[in-house]
Amino acid sequence: MRKVMRRIGTALWVVLALIGGGVVTLAALAQFDRREPAREELLIRFADFEPLYSAKKALVVDVRDADSFAAGHIAGAMHVPLYALEPRVAEVRTAANGRLVVTYCSCPSEGTSLAAAGRLIGAGVRARALVGGFPRWIEFGGLVERGK
Repeated sequence: MRKVMRRIGTALWVVLALIGGGVVTLAALAQFDRREPAREELLIRFADFEPLYSAKKALVVDVRDADSFAAGHIAGAMHVPLYALEPRVAEVRTAANGRLVVTYCSCPSEGTSLAAAGRLIGAGVRARALVGGFPRWIEFGGLVERGK
């Protein structure tokens, strides 16, 4: 339904531009349609994540710094700090092997994990950011590993 609404929105934009006397180019249309995903589209709730994690149907990626990761992380998580994500996208894609990539951090607003998920999506990887991140994982008694 979203795709249909987006196409209708694009078509309406074209009509309005033509009525207004503007010239519409393919490049302009492509730029218009290349919107950033909404924040809600980038998030995965804990209740949706936990069954994927338990069934090993998600690759969990910790995007925090090395000290935070060593102090404790979701068991089995891959450590890829946000600053190192771009050069390691291919590595993440290979490790995911078609599974959803779920990024997490410790930010109350999921800022770092949202940025990571957005960058992965931009690189063609299916990704979401975990709502509540590592603190939420701890709160629900999730398995924690320590060390590197």
